[in-house]
Amino acid sequence: MHHWLRRFHDLSLSRKMVLGFSALLLAVCLIMLSALNISFGIYDENLYEKSLQSLDFFSRQVNDELDNVENFTYELAVSTDLQAQLSHLKNIPFHTADYSYALYQLRLSLLQEIHTHTIVKNIRFIDVNGNETLVGTDTGPLETQPFLEKLHAAKGAYVVESPSLNYPYMIGGRDIRKHIDYSMEYLGSCIVTCDAASVIESQINAMASSYGSMYVISGETMVYRNAQDEPPEVSGTQGYKILKKEGQAYFVCWLTDASTGWLYLNVLPYTQIFGQTMVLRYIVVAVLLLIFAAGCLFIRALARLFTLPLERLSNSVQIVENDNFQAALAVLPDHPYKDETGQLTSEFRVMLQRIDALIRDNYKKQLLLQETQYKMLQAQINPHFLNNTLNTVSWMIRAGRNDDATRVVIELGQLLRAALSKEEEMFVSQEVQLVKSYIAIQKFRYQGRAIFRVEESGRLDAWTVPKMILQPLVENAIIHGVENSLTPCEITVTARETDGNILLEVHNTGPCMTPEELDAVRRFEAKPKGHGIGLKNIYDRLHLYFESFEWTIESSPESGTSVRMILPKKGEKDHVQTSDRG
Repeated sequence: MHHWLRRFHDLSLSRKMVLGFSALLLAVCLIMLSALNISFGIYDENLYEKSLQSLDFFSRQVNDELDNVENFTYELAVSTDLQAQLSHLKNIPFHTADYSYALYQLRLSLLQEIHTHTIVKNIRFIDVNGNETLVGTDTGPLETQPFLEKLHAAKGAYVVESPSLNYPYMIGGRDIRKHIDYSMEYLGSCIVTCDAASVIESQINAMASSYGSMYVISGETMVYRNAQDEPPEVSGTQGYKILKKEGQAYFVCWLTDASTGWLYLNVLPYTQIFGQTMVLRYIVVAVLLLIFAAGCLFIRALARLFTLPLERLSNSVQIVENDNFQAALAVLPDHPYKDETGQLTSEFRVMLQRIDALIRDNYKKQLLLQETQYKMLQAQINPHFLNNTLNTVSWMIRAGRNDDATRVVIELGQLLRAALSKEEEMFVSQEVQLVKSYIAIQKFRYQGRAIFRVEESGRLDAWTVPKMILQPLVENAIIHGVENSLTPCEITVTARETDGNILLEVHNTGPCMTPEELDAVRRFEAKPKGHGIGLKNIYDRLHLYFESFEWTIESSPESGTSVRMILPKKGEKDHVQTSDRG
């Protein structure tokens, strides 16, 4: 037995995979299940869309029927016979026998028109004297005066109102103007009452398929319903959803007609349209579960043989993720077999030993590269700062302000001594002092246009930061804030020690950036103006100096623009040692 087991371990990995081929059945089952689920999902989605399209088609059919009412009122208004009757009626004295007879003839004509349009329940004619004549079925009292005002305002155009709580019928109408002699003289108004519910009912009966529970709602008025249940709540102009109610699933689709503003809502039992796909899904899932269960029983005996060598290799890889190569070598013994797993283990051990040696060598090179990058970034700042400051001095000398120029040169000397020093870092208090010197220079140039404030608190002489990180931010605040502002701009420099960090912030009240400009600045894609130092330069220097820090840029019309840095405390021990030596 041991002999055959050893021979099995010495087999190639490909032959082992042949013995365990049944394990692939699980993947095949999952892929098939996923594919079928996606297919069913696409099929269901198409059914959803088709249901919505069918509802849209239904609403269009209803609108076509309702549009006949508008055509009907137009035909009445331009009818030559009716125009002649109304012109004659207008010229007859009111409350006379002739007037009553002419009105009777008009009623006969309107009755003939109603018989040709079954969806019209009645016609109300209001003559020039305000007398109302009803022809057709009485649909209850109607407050016509507000609707007449709309007709008069439309000046002959068609006006329609949806059913309301006070009058559950759709009404439409128009003023009748005299066309036969083109005088456009007012002859009266025509109001047509239409039973929209019967129109919808007739369209439902004409459809071959069942529409389930149909609701047509106009505002708070139920225009039509063929079910006693209250309609479900929906949102949006159109859509569909699955509704659970009393343990049953229902498919709900809805849309709002653009022309009438009516909400068409259809509720169908889910099984009515998706029953067959649901049964097919259950059958497929049951078959795949049986295949999966049989596969699991088969591969259980082989799983240990396949995974034991790989588990050791996996444990070693996890230890390597924590950069502990020596510990990884300790938990990865030599593989006793000669298959692909044994070869992979041996090669992995050799690779770990080589990587460990390469990392040690690369670490030394990275330290040298980091120091070189830091010095290159520093060298980039000094020429720009010196150029901007000397321009200020030159301007003051040309203006004859020699005493002020002398003070600027003194402050410039202090800045240059610090900027040209070999130290790559300085205490926060020294950095703040450099900013004060820079502000002293800029006060001469921007008198009346800029107000500078420096707020500092805490043990700023105990912590170190990269040199010259605040001055470029103040310079940018002047360029983008003061020079673009029509009113005096306030620039505030804050340096404060908190419990665990150092807060450095430069804020100005000048014009804010647009959202697009702010996004470009945050992504370091904005090009610096003139010889200014880009924010990315400062960010890179902080990134080289600190392992982690917070960097935020905010700009809004209410609060102005600010650049904030929250830096970890660093350098207190060195400061203490320096103080002791002093």
